[in-house]
Amino acid sequence: MTEEFMKNGTWESVILGFLEQKREAEEEKYLKEQIKIIAKAFEVRRFFDNEIIKNFFDPKKTKKDKNQSALDFQKEKLKKIFTFEQQPEEINLDKIKSDYQEKINQIKDKFEPQKWINDATQNASSVSFATHVIKLTHSKIDSPSIYDQVDVQRTDILSTSSLREKSIDGAVSGNQFAPIYQFLELDLNGKKLASLFADENNLILKPFAQTNDKDKYIKWNKGFSKSLITSHLGSHALAKQIYFPIDSNQKKYHLLCNVKSSSLAHAIYKVIIDNKQKDIRKIRENNKYSDYSTVSFPQKAILNVTASNHSNASQLNGNRAGRLYLFSCQPPIWQNQLKPPTYYESHFYAITLHKNTRATLDYLRDFLMRYQLIDLSIKAPERRKWIDNWLNDIVDEVLAYAAEIQNLEAGWTGVENIKLKTAHQYFLDPYRDDKTFQSARKASNWQAVVCQDFAHWLNQKLIGKEKNFTPQPFHTRIWIELLEQSLREHNTMIEAREKV
Repeated sequence: MTEEFMKNGTWESVILGFLEQKREAEEEKYLKEQIKIIAKAFEVRRFFDNEIIKNFFDPKKTKKDKNQSALDFQKEKLKKIFTFEQQPEEINLDKIKSDYQEKINQIKDKFEPQKWINDATQNASSVSFATHVIKLTHSKIDSPSIYDQVDVQRTDILSTSSLREKSIDGAVSGNQFAPIYQFLELDLNGKKLASLFADENNLILKPFAQTNDKDKYIKWNKGFSKSLITSHLGSHALAKQIYFPIDSNQKKYHLLCNVKSSSLAHAIYKVIIDNKQKDIRKIRENNKYSDYSTVSFPQKAILNVTASNHSNASQLNGNRAGRLYLFSCQPPIWQNQLKPPTYYESHFYAITLHKNTRATLDYLRDFLMRYQLIDLSIKAPERRKWIDNWLNDIVDEVLAYAAEIQNLEAGWTGVENIKLKTAHQYFLDPYRDDKTFQSARKASNWQAVVCQDFAHWLNQKLIGKEKNFTPQPFHTRIWIELLEQSLREHNTMIEAREKV
């Protein structure tokens, strides 16, 4: 029904569609609660011994049709309950029907356009639009939030003004005012409804007022315009405040109040939960090829800013499920000058593994030894998934090292007395300007040698000083298979770059 309102493409139809959607959602919620109460009565009376009744009340086994609305599904479900021969004594079907009809009337009255708009306009001052929401510091803070409209951008600082498209948050005094924010966020042809109330004489709400009642919709316009007015800024005792001295003799201070930018937090959130990246990572986890690169954010932390009702802090915070992502600010690890591995037969032995990768090797060794001791196969999907995850981390660092070597000045393999195997030369010096070298590189199966050497190197690492782990042939096959896939993807990028 909501879609029918939206087709007309007018503000009247958009607003009617919004109210109809809210009405349906509230009716659906009521039905769900009633069915849950009825289900409990059936269960207490042991009617769940009947498999048909038990499955009917199981949401995993009774689902709506694709073309059926959520409300219609709940209505049909309630009707079906009335047809059961077995009924708990405490369930009065006639009362359920009359209560439901009464509730429908209450909901219709609540979302009657003129009444709803009239009620909402009286509480519009409890809603504000902001980029920086102070409730993200503490949900009990009632100080006003901030709408940052600074356009000046700095290249050395990531700030709200750095965003090309800001997601404007909605700060509400309480979650009961969230529908007013959602109303003001309604959009038609790229225009937000809230922005139209800057003009108190606009005619948007005229169709909902009584005929020729100009005072009514002008009053509504003034009420909704209060959401656009920034009240006097002030801090709060629960805010993260810093007193910065400006005159220590006279004990004068600037009060600095750190307010989180919800707009910036939301931009970061959207990048991290990118659905396209989720699909790419899933492809990688299943050891399948993809033309796209995966983007990861290692060592990030999550700050939960609200306990349960996330929208109580802000609307965008509700969309983020109360999560703020924090990135590692550790200083970069000192690295020595990169030198080509000319004195090694296999370049893998020239790699100095990062601390985290060494820890990953330890996890992998312990895991393999544990299942080896209790004589369990590591081919089971769940166990193999753990192994693949750890191996992918190791392969990532191996290929990152290879990429650094490949970016050295081309032709470094042309030196005399080089010990590096020819296959590794083909891998690490792909841009060498030498026709004989390039012809031989394309004709040989150098990838097989590199993968075999990788497996040998990894086995040596896993054996370690204690030599408690004994690699088996099937271990070697797994290591080779995993690098083969990643090496193929890596080499595809090299070839693409050569063609440019």
